[in-house]
Amino acid sequence: MSDDQTNNKLGQFVGAKIRAERLAQKLTQSKLALPEFSVSYISAIERGQIHPSLRALEILAQRLGLPSAELIPSHTQSNSTTGITMNSAKNDDAAFELEILVAHTHILQGAAAKAITQLEELATNKLRGSYLIRYHYLLGWAYLLTAQWQACMDALAKAEIIAKECNDDSNSLLIRNLMGMAYAATGDYMQALKTHQYCLALVEKRQPQDPFFLCHLYNQLGQHLAHLNDHDSTLDAFQQALAIIEELNKHEHLQAVYIDIALQYSAASEYEQASISFYKCIELQNQRKPLPLQSEIYRYLGQALMMSDQEKARTYLEGVLQHHSNELDALTQASILTNLAEWFLLNNHLEEAEQYVEKAEQYVEKACKLAQSSGRTLITSDALIMRGRICYAQAKYENGDEYFAAGLEMLEELNLPAEQSSQSALYAQLLEKQGKTKEAFKYYKQAYERKRRAV
Repeated sequence: MSDDQTNNKLGQFVGAKIRAERLAQKLTQSKLALPEFSVSYISAIERGQIHPSLRALEILAQRLGLPSAELIPSHTQSNSTTGITMNSAKNDDAAFELEILVAHTHILQGAAAKAITQLEELATNKLRGSYLIRYHYLLGWAYLLTAQWQACMDALAKAEIIAKECNDDSNSLLIRNLMGMAYAATGDYMQALKTHQYCLALVEKRQPQDPFFLCHLYNQLGQHLAHLNDHDSTLDAFQQALAIIEELNKHEHLQAVYIDIALQYSAASEYEQASISFYKCIELQNQRKPLPLQSEIYRYLGQALMMSDQEKARTYLEGVLQHHSNELDALTQASILTNLAEWFLLNNHLEEAEQYVEKAEQYVEKACKLAQSSGRTLITSDALIMRGRICYAQAKYENGDEYFAAGLEMLEELNLPAEQSSQSALYAQLLEKQGKTKEAFKYYKQAYERKRRAV
């Protein structure tokens, strides 16, 4: 079967699926289309005349209340639905591209286990070049997210070998970044630091220079340095990340950056990266979303300051709220307020600590409404656990137990074993002080088990 025939079959499947879902929900084509698309565009998709882009599929799936992967036929579907046999799909580059995009979508939607299943069913002996690099890279990423450390490193090592053979510097950089994150996840912070320092050196020499990736690297370096107790370098790395992200959070500038990066990638014939940047620019025209990374950077920066100089931490965090609150998104403000609540708790000012954590919870709620999210974030779990600590300091033990349980459960859902380990150990210490040795043992054991998962 030719590529054109394959794409026609795929277009017909996608169009039929969208039409069926639209009619089932009693939506008009106009209701489904606007404001991003025209009615004629939706009509052409439903008739199978146009195959929508991945970004268009994401928007339409969201509007129909479906995971975007449901609008893409997998290779396991029979001839009665797609008219494509498994063997012919495996032999077409279009089908490989589709399978890999589905797996990538699963990862981005938090379904790494589905991505692993999707990728492991591919006939890897038929893959070649960039498809094989992306296959191993995505598999390594999915294994990382499911805490399968050795499988992760094996997949990334294979991806790196092929990328070097193909002189693919862009994918080599992405692979090295994931390796650094895997080293950190297993507790090898020195190797993680060296790997991300290597990535940083490469990014600073590259054109185009991606400020988003640069910000990510400084954030990673700050976390590694904090674990290695290099406080001055930790603060410097987080400040570098914040300097980048504060500039990027200016909406108009952010669009210009994406366009510039897309054009430079296109000039360098790195079309996949160019497409991603163009998609992000288009998305910014539809909605204003703050960069979620900012809240986590302030969280880690606050913790680093608290370890090195508590008074400096309070002065800095209060200064940020006083002079820059209008520039900060709700989740970032919640992060800073939670750090301040911890300062007051550590200094036995319980009333002020409670006031700050109440404000933090209000900002968390506001952030969730704006983002239309479930509220499961690292910052939300911090606020819950801070509530639990304050309740214990006030001898409100039953309330404290409820907050700790909710916060620890959220960390489990977020797959953050290192964070869960440290917070479980803290809770166990508080339980032990109350003479609840049986309960304390349970959480000490949980801390140990989560620590092993992180190592």
